Amino acid sequence: MADASRELLILGVLRRSPLSAYDVDRAVHGHAPLYRSLKYGNVYYALKQLALARFVTRREASARRGPAATKAVYRLSALGEKRFRTLLRETLLDVQADDTALEVAFVLLGQFSRDQALELISARRDALAQHERRLQRLLGDMSARSGAAYIGESHAFSR
Repeated sequence: MADASRELLILGVLRRSPLSAYDVDRAVHGHAPLYRSLKYGNVYYALKQLALARFVTRREASARRGPAATKAVYRLSALGEKRFRTLLRETLLDVQADDTALEVAFVLLGQFSRDQALELISARRDALAQHERRLQRLLGDMSARSGAAYIGESHAFSR
């Protein structure tokens, strides 16, 4: 799957309970501002890709509504749980992760115990501090500079 934040989001939704593709889509779009990168139909395609990768399992269940007698229900597999934890950790430790990925990761962090969440947040803090030290070594004291150099440095630190 190309976008790790989408994959993380869908795995996180399925981590709570098995759901049909329609219910996953509703859960995702029920929080539209946070999950704006997932357009209609993307969830269905993503679920198929996650099933092919064996991160989720698919089974048929009887449908209570609609024209079809059955519907596909997806459940997070043991491999999917491992993938979820890996993606969450990688996203939080990526000092250049985009805003959407971080928003998804921070929301899903609530599924962990307080100690596990604190460990991951502390690891992110350490990664950011290491990145800042690396930038200071590379760029030197930016407070003495002005113009484009200062703007460039500010952007490098803010990401």
